[in-house]
Amino acid sequence: MTDEFVAEPDPDQELRWLHKRLTPETDVRQHVVTEIVPEGFPAYVRVFHSWWLEEVPGLRRTWREMAEAADAQYHSELTAGPLRQEMLNPPVGEQWETSEGDADADTRQELVEILSDATTPGQAVFFSYELAKSLHREEPIVWKSTLTDLEAVRAHTGEEYGGPEHWWPADRSWVVACDWDLTSTYVACSEALAERLVRSDRLEALRVDPTTRIDGT
Repeated sequence: MTDEFVAEPDPDQELRWLHKRLTPETDVRQHVVTEIVPEGFPAYVRVFHSWWLEEVPGLRRTWREMAEAADAQYHSELTAGPLRQEMLNPPVGEQWETSEGDADADTRQELVEILSDATTPGQAVFFSYELAKSLHREEPIVWKSTLTDLEAVRAHTGEEYGGPEHWWPADRSWVVACDWDLTSTYVACSEALAERLVRSDRLEALRVDPTTRIDGT
């Protein structure tokens, strides 16, 4: 960990700007991108969490591959439901899974590398735990560190809390959101950063709109 790895003394104050720019939830059955990442950014990206086989470490499938196998349309609002249907009667040893609430390690690593190139070197990055803490009847916590300390933050906070729900740099030029109920991570950012994310050969990512549905993703 770096010397900058500290907890903000007033996490609610640090989170206030973020919450002010989130779209209010109006229908518990329909949710959109800007309910979890702030309004007002030039671009938004959905980063898919990989599909994997517990029995075969290292083997991964993309959502596009799963959609093709399930004869489902691949699009920005694709949910895991139709893809899991393809595996209702899987061959022995082929139970495909994807992670909710937190991207797999390879996806996180590539995301950090791309975001690092778009972030001023040495700039502080904030990592917040909000819902995860409330579920444990604890107050929210916001860590101040550097982007490359993401894994240290996760380890220090504890496996029971998963990953941070939001991360953003001090200049607020991008925001990453990882909701506990979702199987994708969402990023609010610049046009240039969005292009880098969707063009990465190590990420599976699609551009989305502020009003793109995220139900069940």
